Amino acid sequence: MPAAIVHGVAVMRWLSLAAFVLAAACSGPGSQVSPDAGDDIGADADPRPHELRGVWITRFAYNSQASLEAIIDRAAAAHFNAVFVQIRGEGDAYYKSAYEPWSKRLSGVLGRDPGWDPLQVAIDRAHMHGMELHAYFNVFAAWTATTAVPTAEGPVQHALVAHPDWLAVDSSGQNRDTEYRWFAQGNPAVHQHIVAVARDLLANYDVDGLHLDRIRTPGPDYSRDAATMAAYNTAKAANAQLTWADFMRGQVSAMVAEIHQVLVETRPHAKLSASVWGIYTPLPGCSTSQGYGQYYQDSRSWLAAGTMDALAPMIYWSIEPGACTDWATLLDGFVAAKAGRHIWAGMHALDDNAFDFSQISARIDRSRAGGAAGTVVFASTYLDEDPARWDAFVGTEGAPGPYAVPAVTPAMSWK
Repeated sequence: MPAAIVHGVAVMRWLSLAAFVLAAACSGPGSQVSPDAGDDIGADADPRPHELRGVWITRFAYNSQASLEAIIDRAAAAHFNAVFVQIRGEGDAYYKSAYEPWSKRLSGVLGRDPGWDPLQVAIDRAHMHGMELHAYFNVFAAWTATTAVPTAEGPVQHALVAHPDWLAVDSSGQNRDTEYRWFAQGNPAVHQHIVAVARDLLANYDVDGLHLDRIRTPGPDYSRDAATMAAYNTAKAANAQLTWADFMRGQVSAMVAEIHQVLVETRPHAKLSASVWGIYTPLPGCSTSQGYGQYYQDSRSWLAAGTMDALAPMIYWSIEPGACTDWATLLDGFVAAKAGRHIWAGMHALDDNAFDFSQISARIDRSRAGGAAGTVVFASTYLDEDPARWDAFVGTEGAPGPYAVPAVTPAMSWK
């Protein structure tokens, strides 16, 4: 969409929502949004528009308290109203955990207390701005694939050091994923550990949401570890028609359900969300990657089962009608399957490795028109490359951006 057209659309939005400006000036971050953008939007008495505006802040984006606070400050100034801060990356912790060691990235030594608590800092800073803080939590990613897991300093060891049999492997008996080692998705002890980690976090930190990532397998041949294979053989003996794919999808979905139950028991008003593969199944006539068949991630079933409050599909492509990766068509598929829950449209900040805000603005407009309950941008690191990128979301009085008018996050009536 040409910049002039985008600005024209923004001006029209600005004029139609001018009545909200006075109320918004005295409140936290937010945006204008179509009243039918998602279930329960506008369900409370707050006169501001209702939509979630999130940004992913990965563990690589910050290295000190000051740097993390500064990112959240920039997001608040740009009228985002939710930050998704990564605090569990690879079986380690960016907070005080009873079950996993402090991240090596914080101090240079796995298990060493860095002297500050990134999760608590993020909670305090986000709440200071009236923003939601979602703890961004890698579920099955266990350690980088390129280095051995070290012994941790202190009493809490990494789970793969204490339990090397928890490693996910393929039919060769090895991990062949080039990015991560993974926890075995069908090992009951792995599930118990992850449930304990989630319960500990939710019981001790005032988060507004728990946001799951890497809630899948690394590929269709995982995990052939002994415990998962034993569980599969037992299940297949009871149901001869059970396929490996269906069994593994069931294991991943069971992990979601178990985490959801912990949240219900521990922090019931918090939101459970997940960043999921942007292509659930290939579009008709297309041969692409897919979450359902390639990574055993049946994300839409979680919405139907009521074990997930919101999905943020990682649709990291452009709006390109007719393409197998068309952002709008892929989003429509998720919205159609939302089952009364929320879809937060995920998007990349870059298009073909370049920043073009007209593309971001067009996706925000399309998400509103298409029934999404908000958007999440990947990631703060790309916006931080130029302060003007953050500024573009609000725009100017003469050329207001899509986030010119602050908003609040939409209510979830089932919470």
